[in-house]
Amino acid sequence: MRRLQRLSVPIKQALIGMLSIMLISGSVSAQGTSSVRGTVLDPQGKAIPGATVLLISTETNAARTATANDNGAYTFDLILPGQYRIEAEAKGFKKGVITDVRALVDKPTTVDVQLELGDISESVTVSAGANDVLINTTDASIGNNFVSSQIVQLPLESRNVVQLLSLQPAVTPNGYVSGSRSDQANITLDGIDVNEQQSGLDPLTDEAFSSVIRVTPDSIEEFRVTTSTPNASQGRSSGAQVSLVTKSGTNDFHGAAYWAHRNTVTTANNFFNNRSIDPVTGEGIPVPKLLRNLFGGAIGGPIMKDRAFFFYNYEGRRDAAETSVVRTVPLASLGRGEVRFVNTSGGITTLSAADINRLFPV
Repeated sequence: MRRLQRLSVPIKQALIGMLSIMLISGSVSAQGTSSVRGTVLDPQGKAIPGATVLLISTETNAARTATANDNGAYTFDLILPGQYRIEAEAKGFKKGVITDVRALVDKPTTVDVQLELGDISESVTVSAGANDVLINTTDASIGNNFVSSQIVQLPLESRNVVQLLSLQPAVTPNGYVSGSRSDQANITLDGIDVNEQQSGLDPLTDEAFSSVIRVTPDSIEEFRVTTSTPNASQGRSSGAQVSLVTKSGTNDFHGAAYWAHRNTVTTANNFFNNRSIDPVTGEGIPVPKLLRNLFGGAIGGPIMKDRAFFFYNYEGRRDAAETSVVRTVPLASLGRGEVRFVNTSGGITTLSAADINRLFPV
């Protein structure tokens, strides 16, 4: 018993170490990243070298510090997409605070900070305006970002996020992007390759932009589709560069629950079902049933405030479907030994069993 108690301490330490490695690896693993850059200026628009710039995540309070160079420029590279706040300080100037800075995946955000003369204990707060950063004025890459509110609000068949990827210029529903083939798209989820490696298309539906890992609207924070002239950080194929970023927990608990039901109450029947007559009821064949239920939920929050976070999403789907098919079946006359066919003049010729035996004697 003593030996077991002595071994329990190293085992606990090993378990704690493994858990720590898992948490750390989850935070530093390859992910879709962004960048924030800009220039610190005085009231006359001249650069302020040596200014201290602080980038703070409003969701997790994670912070990074940079010093403006001789041209007053600062850069924060390889940051996670999300909401940020920028604080800039310099001797002889009031502290400048820029709120509502949105860093979008695979698109640099430019935010210039203009400081006012005064004591550093005073501060001036300005909102950057989250909608302005949707326009890319920094590099030559062409594409659009879709943020969480757009992903959740836009209508989707079966809540499949992939269907939103074609909602921009130069992209066809079949997956052709700026003239490139539909199987040449490159899809990453948090920086990880999730392409369908065999053909680049969905193996069941042959749809483009196929991810081997299904993503739901409630699990995606944002995505960007670069349709042409991608940066050097992207590549692999000549088609669209699709970057999907999943949600993560924050210092506040957030959750959602949903259920979507689809039935055939208002669904129109097809032409052949309407033309066919059920021999039992004497009426047309009814609409095939399709009862689909999509349900799930998401929850995220802090494990340790400002340190560790979690996010969990579950989605289930249950289908009850009927399918109408067209089949060639023998007439009742064949059961009596009669064969009917269309002759060369367009009429119907009927051969009885005796006629068949005479034509094909045994």
